[in-house]
This record gives sequence, structure tokens and C-alpha cells, in this order.
Amino acid sequence: MLERMQGSRARYLVPNGITFLSLACGVAAILASAADQLDTAGALILISYILDLFDGELARRLQAGSSFGLQLDSLVDMVSLGTAPAILAFSYLQDSLRENNLQWTLLWLLTILYTLAGAFRLARFNLLPMKQGQTASLGLTISTSGATLALAVVSHQVTGAVAPPVLFLPLLLLLSLLMVSRIPHPSLTWLFSYRLVNLFYLAYFAVAFFIFRLPAVAVWFLFNVGYVGAALTRSLLRGQNEAG
Repeated sequence: MLERMQGSRARYLVPNGITFLSLACGVAAILASAADQLDTAGALILISYILDLFDGELARRLQAGSSFGLQLDSLVDMVSLGTAPAILAFSYLQDSLRENNLQWTLLWLLTILYTLAGAFRLARFNLLPMKQGQTASLGLTISTSGATLALAVVSHQVTGAVAPPVLFLPLLLLLSLLMVSRIPHPSLTWLFSYRLVNLFYLAYFAVAFFIFRLPAVAVWFLFNVGYVGAALTRSLLRGQNEAG
């Protein structure tokens, strides 16, 4: 079916249609956060993240990549995975941090910083040469960052975690810095190309689900944290090797 669509102009409608659907989820997530329906907002952001993974892959398979699609994808990411997760986190934390003037001020500043960092990440990405294959991304992608922030909020709600909400402030700062950094982050496809990595994650999922019985969103959040940690460790080791 994909081969038949490759020669048709209608092939552009498929990935772009998915991108617009991702945008609809992002806008709906913002409205849900404003209405204090935070579980719904988190779910919509995660759906948008999954759709974002599919539209690019379909564009490649259908040979339907275009400048319009590239610009559209960036604009949608800014709304759905840059702005919506920041508003979700702000809505979730405002009641807990409002009483402390310092924490309340930091929440405002870091929420704004996060969206600015996302815009910077996307603008820099659009100026870089087109990625060839599963190469590393320069800095943490806004999609992974947005999904991680949304997962942190949803898993904190679902598990009733004892971790204080103030810990979200350093998370917002860390994600912002990683997006504007030049630290290479490998693609998930590249990461899972190693047998030992696959065995490690298989063991992780088994322990998390069947022994600790963690909710799926918490398992997903910890997976993303592990991915970010692996990228940082990989960059640190490479820097030490080059220095040596």
C-alpha cells in the first residue's frame, strides 16, 4: 500500500494530516489544563508525542518530505510539546508552590524559560542539515523533553508520590538546559540496536511491571530519565576519552 502511494500527490496528506491531528491534541491539552483536567491534558500531550513519532517516519516511507511539512512539524511541536507541557506543569504546581514567594516566582520564570528553550531548539534544528539515518540529535529534542515533563506530572498524580512538588523546578531547569545544549542525544532506534541494551530494558520492564508493579506512565517516565542519563554519560565519557 505504501509503495502505491509513493507516486501519488495524495501521499503528502497522510503525514501532514497526522501532524495537524497532533496540533489538535496539543491545543486540547492546553484547554484541558486551563479547565483543571490535568489527567486529560497529560494524556493528550502523550498522544501528540506518539503522533509526532509517526508523521516523520511516514513522510520518509512515502517519500513525502517537504519544506511545508518541516515547518508545520516545528510549529506543531512548539504548541503540543513545548507550550502544552509547560502549561500542564504550571497548572499542576501552582497551588502547591503559591504560598512560597521564591518558589512561586521560580515557577513562573522556569515555565517561561522552558518554552523559550523549546523555541530555540526548534529554530536551531530547522537551520541544521537534514538528518541522514538514525544519527544523534544536537541537544535534547523538544518532543522527548515535552513527553518527559508530561510523564512527570501524570506519574506524580497517579502514584501519589511523596516527592515534593518543588522538585519539578530543577526538572524544568534541566530540561531547558538540555534542549539548548550541544550534547548529542542518540535516537531511540540507534539505542535499541544493541543487544545488551535490549536485554537491559527487557529486564527493567519486567522488574518495573511485575515486581514493583509501577503504573505504565511511571515506567515510561523512568525510561525517559534513563535515556537522558545515558546520553549525558555517553557525552561525558567521550569528552574524557578525547581529553585523554
